[in-house]
Amino acid sequence: MPVKSTIPALKIVWPPRSRMLVCSLAVGESHVEYMRWMAPTVRYYAMLHQMDHLLLPLFDRRLDPSRPSAWSKVILLNHMLKSYETVMWLDADTIFVNPYVDIRKELDPNVPMHMVAHRLGSKTIPNTGVWICRRSPRTFELLEAIWNKTEFIRDGWWEQAALMDLIGYEPRGRVCKFRAPTRFTPYVRFLDGKWNSRYAAPSPETYILHYSGPDKPLDDMERKYNTFIQNVVKL
Repeated sequence: MPVKSTIPALKIVWPPRSRMLVCSLAVGESHVEYMRWMAPTVRYYAMLHQMDHLLLPLFDRRLDPSRPSAWSKVILLNHMLKSYETVMWLDADTIFVNPYVDIRKELDPNVPMHMVAHRLGSKTIPNTGVWICRRSPRTFELLEAIWNKTEFIRDGWWEQAALMDLIGYEPRGRVCKFRAPTRFTPYVRFLDGKWNSRYAAPSPETYILHYSGPDKPLDDMERKYNTFIQNVVKL
């Protein structure tokens, strides 16, 4: 862990009851509405697998008012990793559709960060919408480096663009091609797409569905929630 972090500190006091936390926050009316549908599925997943969960509808507040709200996930991850061995971040526009597989079974214990990389034609896009971090000096080092990539503060992919740049991908101009390995490249391992399945092009098997992109059909998210509840009740 860095001696002095440049990532803003939080005053959240959250005594852990398990070794893993699933967390999210929502800023803005639309994202708070997405969280309304995703939150029950996250709570069920966390309780089913004996994890803690923390879901924050912040409405119009940001953890750092000087940056777009997407950067708040870096702040929250950095803070909660001081209390938990593993923290799983989920964007507010994601939803569990299959909660029965424990993601910990698919994590490499020797790699500090896991996420899905979406392949779109010749592009490869590491996506921080589902972002699993293990507590280790390497994790804090990479989070710090992401935060200090200030040229991406206003970029449309924000912290995701910063991470891509740091692990060797070209996010500028949305080229999204691998340039060359960096010292941070081994810090990230890519999971199967079922853990962050794009609504526009879902994986054949989907555990978490992500309504990424500008068009987010809230009515479909509500339908997925209703199907989730019906499946749980049938058990």
